[in-house]
Amino acid sequence: FEPCLTHLAQFLWPDDWHAHKGRLLMGNGCSELIDLIVRCGTLCGGFKPGPYHTQYKEFERSAKANGFKILQPDDMAATLTGLCNPNVPTGDYMPVERLKEYIEDHCPNGSTVIVDETNQLWIGSHWRTESLLNQTAWIQQMSRLRGIRVYVLHSWSKFFCCPGIRVGSCLAPSTDAYEMVKSHQVPWTVNCL
Repeated sequence: FEPCLTHLAQFLWPDDWHAHKGRLLMGNGCSELIDLIVRCGTLCGGFKPGPYHTQYKEFERSAKANGFKILQPDDMAATLTGLCNPNVPTGDYMPVERLKEYIEDHCPNGSTVIVDETNQLWIGSHWRTESLLNQTAWIQQMSRLRGIRVYVLHSWSKFFCCPGIRVGSCLAPSTDAYEMVKSHQVPWTVNCL
């Protein structure tokens, strides 16, 4: 995916992109990345949407297709939590510190959390400071100390006004998690002109 992967890393982390590029995965929109993580990046069990009953259904669709039991948003037995921030379609938003608090308090040890931040860029020019992309040390700490794997997703098709070309990205919590997901991805999943 070069040079696109390097350019995306430079856009996401202008000052220290080298430190994160090795955990940045590109895919055919967020839908492919969600499905890959659900299939191989977590233990099968229960899925819950983030704190909201109403949200983007791709998490639930993939969880059902892969044998997960669908749970209520407050169920602490979930092995997989999926949420959008800002939420789609309601627009509910959690500042980054509140989002981290939610994950720490509502996601059990050893679980997987997928956070779709596709609409994060619309909060304004300060979007990076409010993004989990700016919390890489916290993401790695959650993985190392509690076994909670936090994946951060973005869809770029809408933002860059190219809806016919599906492009998404995923920051994996560790290089091992990146390698596991990447090893299940089919070649040529990102469109090319």
